[in-house]
Amino acid sequence: MKVKELIERLKLENPEAIVICQRDPEGNGYSPLDDVDGDSTGILQGYVPVTTWYGERRFCKLTPELRAEGYNELDVCESAEPAIFLVPVN
Repeated sequence: MKVKELIERLKLENPEAIVICQRDPEGNGYSPLDDVDGDSTGILQGYVPVTTWYGERRFCKLTPELRAEGYNELDVCESAEPAIFLVPVN
């Protein structure tokens, strides 16, 4: 993704949301940005820190659509900080 594409995508997001970088499976290395996963998708999501350097993505609300996809109450945390997630290619 080019910077100009990222800027346009970020314009669709909540400007108060925290930005979370998705890490690779090994926890190291670099990868091009593939997508921005944020509230512009219509699903309110947030970040719940586990430690100062690691956390979990949670939904802020369980919708009928999410339930149909197999999500349940364990995937929800109403106190999660609103967030967008930067998704790497790999």
